[in-house]
Amino acid sequence: MWFLLVLILGIGALGIWMWKRPDPVKRDQAKAVQHDLWIEQLDAQLKHAARLSSDPEHPNYARAYQIYQNLAQQQEIPQAYVGMGLMHLQGLGHAQNTETAISYLDKAFHLGSDDAAYHLGQIHEEQRYQMADPEKALYWYRHAVARGNLDAQYRITELSSTTETNPEEKNAEQQRLALLIQNAGQGHSNSQYQLAQYYLTDSAAQDLVQGIHYLFLAAQQDHLAANQQIADDYARGQRLPQDQTQALQFIKRCISLGDQKGLYDYYAGVLQGRIDTDQRQRVFQHLMQQSKEHADAHSKTLIGLAYFHGWYVDKNETMAFRYWSEAANTQHPPALCMIAALYFEQHLVAHEPQKAFELYQAAFQLSPDDAYAQMGLALCYLNGIGTVKDTAKATRMIQAVAQQYWQIEAQSEADLIYVVGRFYSLAEYPLPTRDKAIQYLNQAVAKGSKEAAWFLYQALSGLYPVFILNPEQANRYLHQAAQLGHAQAQAELGLEYLKGKQIAQDIALGLSYLQKAAAQQNSVALNALGEAFENGIGTEANIEQAVQYYRQAAAQVNADAYSHLGRLYTKGIGVERDIGVARDWLEKGSLLEHERSTELLKNVHAYLEMK
Repeated sequence: MWFLLVLILGIGALGIWMWKRPDPVKRDQAKAVQHDLWIEQLDAQLKHAARLSSDPEHPNYARAYQIYQNLAQQQEIPQAYVGMGLMHLQGLGHAQNTETAISYLDKAFHLGSDDAAYHLGQIHEEQRYQMADPEKALYWYRHAVARGNLDAQYRITELSSTTETNPEEKNAEQQRLALLIQNAGQGHSNSQYQLAQYYLTDSAAQDLVQGIHYLFLAAQQDHLAANQQIADDYARGQRLPQDQTQALQFIKRCISLGDQKGLYDYYAGVLQGRIDTDQRQRVFQHLMQQSKEHADAHSKTLIGLAYFHGWYVDKNETMAFRYWSEAANTQHPPALCMIAALYFEQHLVAHEPQKAFELYQAAFQLSPDDAYAQMGLALCYLNGIGTVKDTAKATRMIQAVAQQYWQIEAQSEADLIYVVGRFYSLAEYPLPTRDKAIQYLNQAVAKGSKEAAWFLYQALSGLYPVFILNPEQANRYLHQAAQLGHAQAQAELGLEYLKGKQIAQDIALGLSYLQKAAAQQNSVALNALGEAFENGIGTEANIEQAVQYYRQAAAQVNADAYSHLGRLYTKGIGVERDIGVARDWLEKGSLLEHERSTELLKNVHAYLEMK
């Protein structure tokens, strides 16, 4: 009887336990989520430490090292030991100590880090650490490769060629290129970036299409240097069409990857309404908070610009002067330059020209590479403001700034005047109007500067927000730039005449301008001529000629041409039908965020899935 009672109670307890116990699937899922969150938290801490130690303006080595140390001691995280080792190796927050660095890297290696092996290889390869030993370097690189480190493969290839008695450099270079292509194809971002540099370099191997493609592939995988280069190319209009909004998008990505150099450029873009307009209030409030609580000179300088130009806030030059003065009192070079410019222009301040020179000189001494300080001093020497007039010295300084800041070889008088006009066009130069800039730029145009005419067209068309829109004047400068031989102006004007856009349609004249621009290998003109020949606009339809123009435009990284070639290869129009080639072109265009290429690529994928 007792036995039955115990049995019944046992069964009942088991039933209650089975009913109350957690679902094993849900329990395992919860554990997995907690584990993933733990990993994410560790990754976030490692990235934060890396940002603190690499911030060019305000590094916090002590805090970065503390984070690494805590992760190393509490969790035995190999990346933390690598971080500590590199800080000792580079002398960040500590005296440079190669032995200590090696001990931390060795610890990380034994915890499974391939990066540690790679850095140990570098220590023994490079002369600066005074431990150069090619054999040891190869030893560590091989360990790194064994753990999947692809960068180490390239070092092995180069080291092997230099340690041979009869090195065959050409063969080593071919092996390295083959490795790059192989690893880039497998999705290794650094290989993609290095391959991009190989194709973009001005040499016999130059291939802009491949170079830009690999650069965007690397950027897509959060390769910082690739994102930085794309942002710069969009900003300057080099290799990629000039697009300030796209430049800001990539600067934003760089910031998210830990590069803080472009942070205030992004903030300025937000306040100007170029990007993320819904964030204007948040950004301005953040700048005000940084200004008040941390006395941040960068924030004060940007707040001053916002007030001076009326970006997001009401225009108030007195408030601008107040914030710039506060920043200048902390010896912040950009703020010093802005106050100096006010004295130079005798705007908002007393007539004391000597102060303009003194402030520019102070900014230059604090930051010799500051283009604003250099240009300000040059203008002082040029006009004898606050110092003895010295035209020769001013010319040399203007030429240096032109090369450094705008990559302009300023040799002629027209070039020099154009550079001065460009400087007066900068938002950071505090002029209440841009009449002075227009005056100098007009002088440059009168002396034959096609670049000055093109810049005035862009400025009065709204590309630069400090200028007042004037479409009629802009159109006049577009014609001048085209007549002076500016390829982009010829292409733009040719399209306007061809399509009757804001001008009376004249197809013959439009094609004439496009031909002139195409002769200078302008991609927009080449693509437009391809469209004209494909559709018989102003000429007999000739698909073979159209394909040639599309190919030439594509070679100059024209996304429209990519989509045209993808479409023609998909349908077999003017070329032998080849879905693989079509997909390659459309993937390249889609990577550049070209809408038509993306749309056509979806159609190609849908077709391939049906086969």
